[in-house]
Amino acid sequence: MHDSVRDAFLPFNEPMEGRVRFMYLDVKSLVSTGVGNLLDADDPGNFGSNPQPLADIFTLGWFDKTTTAAADHTEISAEYQNVKFSNTASKPLADKEAITRLRITDAAINDLVSHKLDSFENSLRQRADFADLDQWPADGQLGLFSMAWAMGPLFKFPKFQAAAAAQDWLTMALECKMTEAGNPGVIPRNVRNGLLFTLAGWMADPPPGDFTQLVFDPTQKLDALMRSGDFPIPMNLGIGLQTALETLGFDPHGLDGVLGKNTRTALNAFQAAHGLPPTLSVTSINNVPRQTRDVLLAQLDDKGAAHFGDPV
Repeated sequence: MHDSVRDAFLPFNEPMEGRVRFMYLDVKSLVSTGVGNLLDADDPGNFGSNPQPLADIFTLGWFDKTTTAAADHTEISAEYQNVKFSNTASKPLADKEAITRLRITDAAINDLVSHKLDSFENSLRQRADFADLDQWPADGQLGLFSMAWAMGPLFKFPKFQAAAAAQDWLTMALECKMTEAGNPGVIPRNVRNGLLFTLAGWMADPPPGDFTQLVFDPTQKLDALMRSGDFPIPMNLGIGLQTALETLGFDPHGLDGVLGKNTRTALNAFQAAHGLPPTLSVTSINNVPRQTRDVLLAQLDDKGAAHFGDPV
């Protein structure tokens, strides 16, 4: 793993996962803590039935939030079971916190994240599709670790894995999308992962640049990053469409990669301004007609705005 990826991992993940010092029930009814760290030993097909936690839970230095007294094995197990069967998966975080009394320190969270990241890296490196992981551009490494963080390092995405083996970055950007139905919290991660693999492709195209350094800057908000000029507009992505429209003076009211009403309004305004048929329903860059995409690219060229990953 490149040092830049290790240094960026927490800043990248915390805005999506939060930093939680107590046990809570996540959207899948699995007990977690820290920065989306699973404590739950449940079988994926058997949620809610296993009262036993992962062994990691007993290594985190839990203490009573009021007295600061260290919690013993029995207290930690009792807290776990209380959270596990609390039916709070869909509750606000404040409600989840209210039923707990044990806490861990920020240092314990940092150590847990570091340990898990190392473990995931070792597991991923042993998979044939990711055998060249050490030589990947930093953005590609971070994208893969992000997927593993959300799904575990043994996830099965056959088309993505085949593309990874060939280092076909733009196909990886297309095929890295995790299921969003019932879990809208994964949408920001999908948007960022697609951008990470696209940036890896741009670095490998080449420029080339220094593969050990990230192009994606996790210290910036996503919209600021897209406006930074640090890389070409990624025209294989929804967020690239939004950026192109904004660059050309058609405001999508946000650069978030979610192609909703405001993006469609901006796209329709662009189409009307250039005598193009309107597209009434756009949910991805692939729904944009070829003629519209060609005019978008030509207008970006006229403006001197660099772009990459143009749909074929």
